[in-house]
Amino acid sequence: MAKFLIILLFFPATAFAADPWTTQDTVLEGVYLGLVWIDIGQTGYHLHSPKRVYGRERNPLLGPRPSLETIRNYNAAAAILHIVIASALNHPYRGWFFIGTIFDRAYHVGDNGLGLRFLF
Repeated sequence: MAKFLIILLFFPATAFAADPWTTQDTVLEGVYLGLVWIDIGQTGYHLHSPKRVYGRERNPLLGPRPSLETIRNYNAAAAILHIVIASALNHPYRGWFFIGTIFDRAYHVGDNGLGLRFLF
C-alpha cells in the first residue's frame, strides 16, 4: 500500500513543483527511494530475523523494537515528505537537497552492515 501511495503522490507533487521537474531530478529521487527501500529491508531483517543480527533500532522516533508495519509506515511517510520538499525547492537547492539526503540514506544503509539481506 505504501508503495502505491508514494507513486500516487509523486506525479501530482512534481506537476506543481516550484521549478520544472527535470530528468536528473527524477533519477535522483529514484536513487533516494531505492535507498529507502533497501533501508526498510535491512531494518526489518536485523530486527525480526530469527538470527537477530542487532535486535535494536537506533532511530528514537521508531523505538528500540518497531514492528515491520511501523518501519514501513515511517519510511513511506519520509519518502512522501521527501518528494513534497524536493518539489517545493527551486534549483539549485533541489539538487543540494537530493545530494544531502542521498548521502544520509547511503550512510545509514552502509552503517547497517548487512549487505543486501532483506526481510519483507
